[in-house]
Amino acid sequence: MQRFLAFSTAPLICLLCLVAPATSVAQTQDDAQTKVETPPQSPEAIELRSPTAVPIPELEDGTAPDADLAYSAFQRGWYLTAAAIARPLAENGDAAAQALLGVLNEAGLGINQDKTRATQWYELAVKGGNTTAAFQLAQMYLLGTGVEPDKKKAADLLEIAAEKGNPAALYNLALLYQEGEGRPRDEAKARELLEQAAQQNDPDAQYALGLSYLEGVGGYDDPGQGAFWLGRAARRGHTAAQVYYGILRFQGRGVDTDEEEAADWFERAATAGNPVAMNRLARIYARGRGRALDPEEAAKWHYTARALGVSDLVLDGFVETLDEETQLKAQKKAGKMTATILAPSSDPSRSSP
Repeated sequence: MQRFLAFSTAPLICLLCLVAPATSVAQTQDDAQTKVETPPQSPEAIELRSPTAVPIPELEDGTAPDADLAYSAFQRGWYLTAAAIARPLAENGDAAAQALLGVLNEAGLGINQDKTRATQWYELAVKGGNTTAAFQLAQMYLLGTGVEPDKKKAADLLEIAAEKGNPAALYNLALLYQEGEGRPRDEAKARELLEQAAQQNDPDAQYALGLSYLEGVGGYDDPGQGAFWLGRAARRGHTAAQVYYGILRFQGRGVDTDEEEAADWFERAATAGNPVAMNRLARIYARGRGRALDPEEAAKWHYTARALGVSDLVLDGFVETLDEETQLKAQKKAGKMTATILAPSSDPSRSSP
């Protein structure tokens, strides 16, 4: 089985276990303004001091702000406020605040993006025992973001996060053991880690574990287990798993044959933009198996899949037999669908891919 180190890169906001405290924050700055200069002191110059070394302003009720308050501001999109609260806490050794500053610097939220500085904050947070920072920093070493790529350091950091049961860390660490990068190649260890992550409903781990059973990796050849884990990943929205599980349903491999359900899975993945699923769904409509025969739908999905890079000579021949009106209608629908799929994302919460 050919594998790729497709490391998990979930949004930073989702990776942090943000806990909103009861105390609310009064927004004192316009966080929608353009980026401002990062405060002059950099993490490498920070010397962790006693809690009284850096003055931390009190709130109106006389209590001092804490990292939960900074995270609460972060959740609300008040990034400048979050940075202002987190900074003195981080300089006094608060690992959660250091991790938050790492996120703000890495993504460029409220302050200028500086991935090198982000790694420095993460390193301080890791020393303070913050496992979220360990996972974030591991991703940076895996991808060479802000640091030189180093699979060994990445694996060390993933171990720290995995010890606390982080499913994404378990999954990424399993990939390193599979590939023998950063860790000695060890299929048994990789499977153990994948199973732990899969049990925690990590869809990437469920998909990888399902494939390993279907392809007999490490001598574990069990189509039933493969179908089971692919089915779980498919139900959690993993589009590649939906395609593969649809194929298993259509063929009756590891599960009972059910062509209608197979078509349902292909349609889910195709609607989500998966071109392989579009190709399979086009064949479903062209043959009238799992769906009623519908040449126009078959042509629409074929044209869309082909525009996205999946060719099929058999379906090319099929659509050529259709009348011109049907072809034109299908091409028009496919054009709209392709344009929608290829439209760039406008999600403002993601500063980088």
